[in-house]
Amino acid sequence: MTGQPPRELSPQSLTRAIVQQDDTVGVCAIYLPGRGEDPGILLNGAASADAGDTAARLIASDTRIMRF
Repeated sequence: MTGQPPRELSPQSLTRAIVQQDDTVGVCAIYLPGRGEDPGILLNGAASADAGDTAARLIASDTRIMRF
């Protein structure tokens, strides 16, 4: 299987790489309920994002955003 951009990584591989660097990985707060799941399905180090915290981080001048 071929990975996806960035760096030819799958979303799961990219999440693991980010967590290994002690960075934060937040999953959209409506993703889990929309799938009928709970946080137990997330990779270690990933968490359901808090909307207020996410908004503050998005507008911070030192934030880098990766999307895929």
